[in-house]
Amino acid sequence: MPLTNGRQINGGSCNTAPMGVLAPSTNMPSSKFIKPKNLDAIKAHTTFEIKMAIRHLDTGHFTNPDTTYYGAPQRLNSGNDIIGHSHFVIEQISSASSTDLSDPSKFAFFKGVDTAADRDGNLSVNMTNGLPAGTYKLSSINSSANHAPVLVAVAQHGSLNDQVYVRVSYHTAAFFWLNIRWFIVLRDF
Repeated sequence: MPLTNGRQINGGSCNTAPMGVLAPSTNMPSSKFIKPKNLDAIKAHTTFEIKMAIRHLDTGHFTNPDTTYYGAPQRLNSGNDIIGHSHFVIEQISSASSTDLSDPSKFAFFKGVDTAADRDGNLSVNMTNGLPAGTYKLSSINSSANHAPVLVAVAQHGSLNDQVYVRVSYHTAAFFWLNIRWFIVLRDF
């Protein structure tokens, strides 16, 4: 098996870089999407903002993924927060209630957020031109500067990332939720 040596190798590789400094349990990263919110309805093919609150991740530290991928250990800043960045990924799914496994190699949008969080602790990017109609899962991937998933000191902890589900349609959000309410009323009738 080839050594990773800072490269992304599709067939897999052996990475010799140590994991690095683990964040203490008091400084485990936490994130929550603010826009869109879970179960929001978004108009198709319309630019929208993805905004996520982040805590205990010193964001804006992003190395070249073509040459330094997993190439250095995780580091902490002077406040014991992981030095790194986040990613936003959107995958199309068949429905919000689907139990089908997704294919991680297929996604509608992927963005490494290489900017620092704003003074309120939020990261944001625009999804230019939006998405086609459908149901989508939006996820965060919080990472160290060299793109490894964030590592913390304890095994038992809540999620270090967030996910929300959204519906994209040609109708307005009000139309979508009005029809959902009618569906629930008719279904329970």
